[in-house]
Amino acid sequence: MTGQGMTGRAHAADVMNRAAAPGHRTLDAEVERIRREARRRFGGFVLEVANPGSHFRNKECRPLDNRVFEQAGELGLLGFSLPTEIGGEGRDKLAWGVVVEEIARLSRDPGFAVLLDISVEITELILSSGTPELIEAYVPDLVAGRRFGVQGAYESRDPYDYQSTARLEGDVWVLNGAKRFLAGARFADLFVLFLRDEASNDMLAFLVEKDDPGVTPVHMDTMGMHTMGLGQVILHEVRLPRTRLLWRADALSELNTYARIRRTMSACGVLGALDGVIENCVEALNSRRRGGRRVLDYPNVERSVGELRMLLQTSRASVYRALDGTRSPDRDPHFDEFATVAKHHASECALHVGRLVMGLQGGEAYMSAFPWERFMRDILGLISGQGSQEMLLLQLGQRTIVGLEGKRVREEAAERAVAKLADGWWALHAVAYGGGGEFADEAEAVVAAAGPGLDTLEPDGRAAVAALLDRAHALLAAVRSGRAPEALPQGPAGLFEGRPAQLAAGAWGLLACGVAYETGLLGRLLEPCTAREAAGELPPALAEGLLEVLVAASVARRDGEGGEGRYAADEGLERVLIGGPRASAFAARLRRALDGGVQLRDGKPGAGRESLTGCGGEAAALADVLVNSLLGRLEGLPELLDRPGAQVGCAAGDGGRAAVELARHIPFVPVLALEPEPVAVGGGEVRVRVDDAMNGTEAGFAVDDRLALAWLPAAGLPGAELRAAVAATATALLPGGWLVLPCPLPPRRPLGAAAARLDVALAGGRIPEDGEVEGALAASGLGHVRTAWQDAALGIRLIAARRPA
Repeated sequence: MTGQGMTGRAHAADVMNRAAAPGHRTLDAEVERIRREARRRFGGFVLEVANPGSHFRNKECRPLDNRVFEQAGELGLLGFSLPTEIGGEGRDKLAWGVVVEEIARLSRDPGFAVLLDISVEITELILSSGTPELIEAYVPDLVAGRRFGVQGAYESRDPYDYQSTARLEGDVWVLNGAKRFLAGARFADLFVLFLRDEASNDMLAFLVEKDDPGVTPVHMDTMGMHTMGLGQVILHEVRLPRTRLLWRADALSELNTYARIRRTMSACGVLGALDGVIENCVEALNSRRRGGRRVLDYPNVERSVGELRMLLQTSRASVYRALDGTRSPDRDPHFDEFATVAKHHASECALHVGRLVMGLQGGEAYMSAFPWERFMRDILGLISGQGSQEMLLLQLGQRTIVGLEGKRVREEAAERAVAKLADGWWALHAVAYGGGGEFADEAEAVVAAAGPGLDTLEPDGRAAVAALLDRAHALLAAVRSGRAPEALPQGPAGLFEGRPAQLAAGAWGLLACGVAYETGLLGRLLEPCTAREAAGELPPALAEGLLEVLVAASVARRDGEGGEGRYAADEGLERVLIGGPRASAFAARLRRALDGGVQLRDGKPGAGRESLTGCGGEAAALADVLVNSLLGRLEGLPELLDRPGAQVGCAAGDGGRAAVELARHIPFVPVLALEPEPVAVGGGEVRVRVDDAMNGTEAGFAVDDRLALAWLPAAGLPGAELRAAVAATATALLPGGWLVLPCPLPPRRPLGAAAARLDVALAGGRIPEDGEVEGALAASGLGHVRTAWQDAALGIRLIAARRPA
């Protein structure tokens, strides 16, 4: 009861959580906003360009190709934090640090983010010289990524005791000495080198080109960081004009300024690597069981994961504090205490994380085929540049596990939600297809699985379905031709009742999702935006109509009302909207459903094997899984791939797309592509073998091919052809070689399974029966037959088998 003068009961949260001033943005919120921007703008580049081949580059101690940095320049990545006067964006160091962290998290190459930042800061060093000749000569190329620069100061000596010296002879500076431990020395175009002036004993800095006479970069063997091109630069009587002198005096102050920010940015790279290895560690443990229980359910494992999370978050706290301090006008220009603490603490935490991960992963932690061993080595290289109660660690570990699993569940749920929209799309097309025809059986199965109501539609209802599909196809064709209509055509609202209405709404939702994806509207929803901002080049009314359908289909959400309303994509769709192999697979499935409906409606033949499960646009995601998830689990395969003369065979028959993706991810092993028609391929070494066997009963490889690994999508092969292809491929394998077959994994829901069979049938294939693939593998004498990997959201599983040694 509330008496006179009494107020409602206050809660602790009401008292303690004081709201900030309107418009105030917390540091965490600002960091998260920048992180999302980084993923949207640069995530696809890291996943698609920088990552493929990283495992083998590290193994071969090969640095990244310089063209990667040129592509980074074209994206605006190198100019992100550089002044606008030279073509940069002028973003502050907090934003740049978060970008470096996010790139390091996404990258499978731990040196990539470090090298990006080094090149940016070399550009800043040249700008700080104030010398127009140097700025004009070098800065544009550095910003564009056409040149790469590194800094050299390390001699394991006091700066005033450097053995590397410079002396002035008339108008020429003569440089002698050596600089050790330079990241990127093996492929850099220019160096900013700090040397001691013989006359004044002052420290000076010079800009030295790799082609200057007397300059010799030398490779340096190291424990880790094999792709960073670590090396030394030897100077012997290098003669430079006065214009190559960056600062006339007191270069030590400039070096301290450089070291201050480098410490912070190095810590940002460590943060990203920590975040990535922790997430990968928990995911790797998810499928393991001991004593009938999941490994992740054991309290000691929860406690260890909690400690991993604590180490990451304490590192973040110190690093973000240092980054935030870069915006303070009172910051010491030569020494940053927080930057020093952040670098030291992040490195120490990384070491501790490495030891914990190695303990959790057991024997795999010592195998070079898995990332844990490389992480430990690389963190040791970055160094040069319990605290809380046990119960808190336990709780933190539980929250971390639940959070990561929840993230994966949300991602899978979001992709499955889109897949369920396709159920309605296929159902409407199946009922419009009618009786008879090549795909009558599959279409009838879809209608039967759709539930009551669709199969009993009256002629008027069937006519309404046909008209709705005509409008859908017309919209799709118009958008793809660049002639988008001003507004969204009439949808299914009010046309049907009951189950047909649900299916029609799903079909319309899939259409909106496909149009929004292909026009970029869906990708723009990675960050909340208004309808006008999301529209891009689309007519505003059309964009608004698409957004409302996406909200109704739960693909997007709307916050706020009226003109202030902002739209955002379901957060689970982020991994398929930022780019990369997963995005390619999502786009391929989305387009396959839309185009399959068009083909069924128009009676046109299917697109062929390129649109089959495991082929075409899905190949990139599967190649990524093969190298980064399965390589160490297919016993003996890494050693076979290292054998001289080893080859990878690909019998996808999808115009070379699968072969190219295998070559990108396994770049140092020739890929033999079996194709029914000549194709032009690029990226990696792909040998194209033209063969019409894909259209007959002998799909596979000749006996003399001798493959370490063979890739054979099973969806397009009838029973007899599947058995013949497996038998032929089995004989082409080296002893101990592996055959991997991407196979459709139909949804458990009846309508989804029936739609999947119709989808595959339209492309000229079929879904193998349960146990059929395994039986063919066993009949061919192969062993270790198993489902090596599967993903229900993708609708694919990989079945693997090994030829006995």
